[in-house]
Amino acid sequence: MNIIGIHDGHNSGASLIVDGELKFAIAEERLTRNKNEYGFPIKSINYCLNKYQLKKKDIHYIAVSTINLPPKYFAIKRNTSMSISDYINEQEKYWYPKIYEKKKVKYLKIFKNKILKKKDIFYDLKKIKNEDDMKGMNKIRKEFISNFFKIDQNKVIFFDHHKCHAFYGYFSSNFKDKSNLAIVTADGGGDGKNGTIWIKKNSKLKQIYKTNICNIGRIYRYVTLILGMKPTEHEFKVMGLAGYGVKNSNYYDYTNKVFSETLDCKGIKFYYKKKPRDLFFHFRKKLENQRFDAIAYSLQKFTEELLNKWFLNISLKYGIKNFIFSGGVAQNIKATKKILENKNINSIFIPPGPGDESLCIGAAYCLLEKIKFKPTKNITLIPPYTGTSYSEKDLNFILKNKNFYTRKVNAHDVAKILNKGFPIAIFSLDKSEFGPRALGNRSIIANPKNLNILHTINKYVKVRDFWMPFAPSILAEKFNKYIKFNKNVKPIFMTNSFDTTKEGRIDLQAASHPFDKTARPQIVYKNYNERFYNIIKRFEKISGISAVLNTSFNLHGEPIVESPRDALKTFKNSGLKYLYIGDYLVQKN
Repeated sequence: MNIIGIHDGHNSGASLIVDGELKFAIAEERLTRNKNEYGFPIKSINYCLNKYQLKKKDIHYIAVSTINLPPKYFAIKRNTSMSISDYINEQEKYWYPKIYEKKKVKYLKIFKNKILKKKDIFYDLKKIKNEDDMKGMNKIRKEFISNFFKIDQNKVIFFDHHKCHAFYGYFSSNFKDKSNLAIVTADGGGDGKNGTIWIKKNSKLKQIYKTNICNIGRIYRYVTLILGMKPTEHEFKVMGLAGYGVKNSNYYDYTNKVFSETLDCKGIKFYYKKKPRDLFFHFRKKLENQRFDAIAYSLQKFTEELLNKWFLNISLKYGIKNFIFSGGVAQNIKATKKILENKNINSIFIPPGPGDESLCIGAAYCLLEKIKFKPTKNITLIPPYTGTSYSEKDLNFILKNKNFYTRKVNAHDVAKILNKGFPIAIFSLDKSEFGPRALGNRSIIANPKNLNILHTINKYVKVRDFWMPFAPSILAEKFNKYIKFNKNVKPIFMTNSFDTTKEGRIDLQAASHPFDKTARPQIVYKNYNERFYNIIKRFEKISGISAVLNTSFNLHGEPIVESPRDALKTFKNSGLKYLYIGDYLVQKN
């Protein structure tokens, strides 16, 4: 049984499940090199078929996430092509006249210079009634996918956006043996919802609540834009900035009030204390002339308190102590840290890539349930390496390049370079990691104790905001040495945040938040990633430090590198001196 999972909206991608086992999954942006790729994921699908020597006729079902997607977003690849100024124009020239002036406004007239040619969209948008005809869009999506795979349309099945989030979170977890379990989803929106709750009963997931006013994700998105950063991409920067706030300070009284007087929840349901006419213009007016750091702090405080209240209410009403959290809002690691600190909650699992990039996997899991297929192997994303892989022959173009000095090395050699104070990019020929976090196969690593390395990586490599923290990858057996960790959570995917120990605040100085000393760690198990584990182990023997600083191997604004050619290009265009790729160390002359 071969199933292809597809997500063709924001953060598109594809997955392959063979007889119930997840074989492959990747975000399309990794292959197109366009951040937040939107649309039919043709490169992911073709790689998947070629890698596993499958012909289109070998595919039995196509599972597609998200039933309703607006044609206008396909026409311009909205999240891929939009700049910050475009998002401002979207609000001022489309939404303001539509909401406040009750005018009929054509979206694509505003962005006519961004409209793509049919060959870049794949779908024939001339067949739809208008730019908001989602029913017509669904029809042409199904027709195109059916024709592309030469498969009956009855075998192309669409699934609800939030069901895909929930099923992805559940089936990729190691929580499936828990009977006392709730799956919660929250995001900016999809298929008319932005929040759901599912309870596990008799080994099946039952949806008990859905809403379109769980507007935490939307509020965070619009405030990100108000702060001059890119929505659906830079929310993590706002969260990092918020960490510099001082608790219990009356400096934030006004900004705290702006957020707390709007959205709230009673029991498990959301409601508005005062409902704004819209979110962007409401908060822009209310926050005018307020300091950027106060806005970030109060937004994050509001998010943490509201999510914590919601999860606690779910726990109290249903007697639930174990949670899975999926959807874009689940990427707010400071909020999930707050939830986990609640004495009523034992554990919370955040899957790798809980945003829309994982919907292609969730759709495939939904299909397995629909056709009542019982897999012979346990479905999981642990370890999370599901992407592209390469062989040593794929490195020939590097070995022949006379502009670099290249030699074979081992983990000990890499550790010595780290100990000398140099960051080093590492690229494994094994499968790339799934999701937005580099987990040792497409990473830049450094000595986590060396504060000087922050300036080097920020200025010469990542070109990132000075206030943003890096993250540590820690040997499994030494995790408690650095992280305050007392609940049933194993942060394999860098999707949780924790306080650091006294030793952690020393050894992880460059790999934790500079102000609040929290860390977003990765536990590194030898049986999950032996190559990465051995590098850290060798570094420990030389330095006494049981961790490395780990950040994604990419330049700012670009996707994580996927192929050896991506790796060399990024290496050449960065200030890095060393690249460890396969078994070779590449050094700039």
